[in-house]
Amino acid sequence: MLWALNALPNIGDTADPGVPIPLPPAAEPPAGFPDLADVTRSFLAVGGEFLVVEPDGHLVAMGGYRPDTGGGAEILRVRVHPATRRRGIGRALMTGLEQRAAGSGLRTARLDTATNQPAAMAFYQDLGYRETGRERQPGWTWTLVYYTKPLT
Repeated sequence: MLWALNALPNIGDTADPGVPIPLPPAAEPPAGFPDLADVTRSFLAVGGEFLVVEPDGHLVAMGGYRPDTGGGAEILRVRVHPATRRRGIGRALMTGLEQRAAGSGLRTARLDTATNQPAAMAFYQDLGYRETGRERQPGWTWTLVYYTKPLT
């Protein structure tokens, strides 16, 4: 189910009640996201966490962190099902990730999103993340935006 949630569009309407909540299982991990093929190895075994939100037995949100080499937490794969956005699920997920990272001694959180996801940019800024840089590559139609936040 993680693979199916990852494959839902992250671009477009912030909330889309037209997307069915029971997700059909994906047959293989999403291309370009090898860490989702083995969450245990990619997150848990390296000292991180991976959280899922499953009200009524349906996966509607996920995200994880893993320690980076500078004493911080790299937050990855934050996804909220389009039909459940704008209900506080993403905020609760991020709070959980940040608290667990801080509890394990990590001092900062860092993450990235892209300019073609303005709702995500606004969401992270509202959570207290500050932009630290941008990256654009030839062939990209978007710009990657990097954020950081101190953990308390």
